[in-house]
Amino acid sequence: MARKKTLAESRKGRPETTAERVRALIEYQPDTGTFLRRVARGGQRIGALAGSRNSHGYLQIEIDYVLFPAHRIAWLIMTGEWPKHHIDHRNGMRADNRWKNLREATPQQNARNRKPGKSNKSGTVGVYFVPASNKWEAAIGLDNRTINLGRYKEKQDAINARKAAEALVYGEFAPCYSEAA
Repeated sequence: MARKKTLAESRKGRPETTAERVRALIEYQPDTGTFLRRVARGGQRIGALAGSRNSHGYLQIEIDYVLFPAHRIAWLIMTGEWPKHHIDHRNGMRADNRWKNLREATPQQNARNRKPGKSNKSGTVGVYFVPASNKWEAAIGLDNRTINLGRYKEKQDAINARKAAEALVYGEFAPCYSEAA
């Protein structure tokens, strides 16, 4: 089986993907998060919407035969340089690439602003039911430790404890969409 090429190998002989190169090919509208083609290509006209959603819900755009996440393209166009870390969508909506919704984040900060997993029964990260005590428990991660925030008869009390801890510990990276189910 042939091995996959690395990004560097696949870029050989192709122009470097700079802010100038991307700006020549793509127009970014920061107020709407829309990307439009400046150059006709592959049946797409000038002014056509650029990009498509991937299986994870992120918009991706092909530049010189390489796919890039649209939020990283937006960062490059607006700042002139590639982000050093992750790009976090403040509202948790992966396809919302409005400039005011994007911010650079370390991997740890980016992980804090996440939705509950599919198996989560409370609707809030860090809040779960403990059958042995017949209570809801709240916990939060900090410095590679789990801090227990207490057990509560009412689910909403556990959710409130978690939200208060998120605001204190995570600051601006606290999830803005963790709501009770």
